[in-house]
Amino acid sequence: MNVAEHRVANTQLLILGVAEQRNGLTVSWSDGHESFFHHIWLRDCCYCDICGDSYSSKRYVVPSDLCLNSAPQSVEIDNAGGLSVRWAPDGHQSHYDAGWLRRNCYDDASRDLRRHKPRLWDCKLSVSQAEVDYADALNTDCGRLTFYRTLRDFGFVIVRDGPREPGSVAKVANMIGEMGESAYTQIFDLTPKSKTRTIGNSTRHVPPHTDEAFRFSPPGVNILACVRPAKNGGDTVLTDGFNIASKLRALEPECFELLATRTHRFHRLHEGKLDQQANVRMIALDDRQEICGVRVHTRASGPMDLAADDVEPFYKAHHMLCQLMMAPENQIRLRLNAGDTALFDNHRVLHARTEFTDPERLMQICNVSREEFHERLRILARKMGHLDEAEQVLASGMAY
Repeated sequence: MNVAEHRVANTQLLILGVAEQRNGLTVSWSDGHESFFHHIWLRDCCYCDICGDSYSSKRYVVPSDLCLNSAPQSVEIDNAGGLSVRWAPDGHQSHYDAGWLRRNCYDDASRDLRRHKPRLWDCKLSVSQAEVDYADALNTDCGRLTFYRTLRDFGFVIVRDGPREPGSVAKVANMIGEMGESAYTQIFDLTPKSKTRTIGNSTRHVPPHTDEAFRFSPPGVNILACVRPAKNGGDTVLTDGFNIASKLRALEPECFELLATRTHRFHRLHEGKLDQQANVRMIALDDRQEICGVRVHTRASGPMDLAADDVEPFYKAHHMLCQLMMAPENQIRLRLNAGDTALFDNHRVLHARTEFTDPERLMQICNVSREEFHERLRILARKMGHLDEAEQVLASGMAY
């Protein structure tokens, strides 16, 4: 879809009338809805050849070029059904497509409709609801969109019956974006035979966590592929961080507030090779105070750097979040067989592993940025005609 098409179509609705207000225009639609657009908003959103187009980044005006008290000389519904506005005092002419206006209406209800609503889950979720077939996701647009939607909505997706050879995790990763770097390498082997000594390369139980919390910008989507499963144990355990944070908010609002406003120290040190640390919040909120990201890593929690009055309340809050994290009713447990891959949003879903004894177990993990995944999702949704879905506002994650 080209730049012009971004501004057009996707509506059967008609503009029935326009009423001029002191500082904006009220547009009446054929479905009974009314939209109010401020003069300054409309003037800023003129994408004519003179002003330039923000979709292509060929924008020629900056906000300080515009008059904050912009007002129209004339307003009319043009022959195409859109709005035509001539501005005072310079007579600049702007045109606004009806479909574009409606999709960008910013009353509270319209803004809420544009916000993606994640599907929170706990142990009652059937894993089959989040499973897709590798070949279907790889070869068909419908299968790929289902794959993307599942990852977007649940924060994780299980891809079954994929390639089994070492390195195949890259094939799955490339379906959602380009692989990124981690604290170690692009593709990291998780096996007891590894020379890199982490708990992930042991046979021990690993508690729920999000990866690399000690980085200001942690990996976005983790891709965990099974090459050789353990003969016993080594199951994958997932926890919805948005769900447990929501539960904490309902049970103990003051504890939730502490984790959303105070910083927690995370660090990792491998002498002479790795020295990373970050003082960051464990729960991120968006401009509407909705949960948009979580960061939990008990194995990388450093000594807290907090005001004295916050120390004990913060430890209580952290304690309560970890209780919710460890509770079986908030977890799902699944087994990955050779050729299966789990993808999970590292800014939402915590992952864990059960203990095992088989030294031949081999998993491989890599990551793709959330931006890459969201871009692929938008491009495919737009290609398939789901424009509203392509323009959804998605959770920004642990962005600072």
